[in-house]
Amino acid sequence: MVQWCKCDERMSNTSCPNDIQYHVYSDRTMDKILENDTVDVLDLSGIYDYEVWLCPKCKRLYIFEPFVRGEDKPVKYIYKLESET
Repeated sequence: MVQWCKCDERMSNTSCPNDIQYHVYSDRTMDKILENDTVDVLDLSGIYDYEVWLCPKCKRLYIFEPFVRGEDKPVKYIYKLESET
């Protein structure tokens, strides 16, 4: 999938691994994952709470609608960096 940032940076998750795409798990979701003694890494790819992309140029965060797959995945939130420490 390709997403254009508001700063005109082209972001893509087509290469694996990549430094654009992150999967975010809530504490509650992680507890459910860890209830089992073993964790299958392949199982983790389908149960995250949000998919987040980080623009390498301006550091905006794009948070996609959860559990929507495909090329037309809608962005739910966009966060712009206020300051860098």
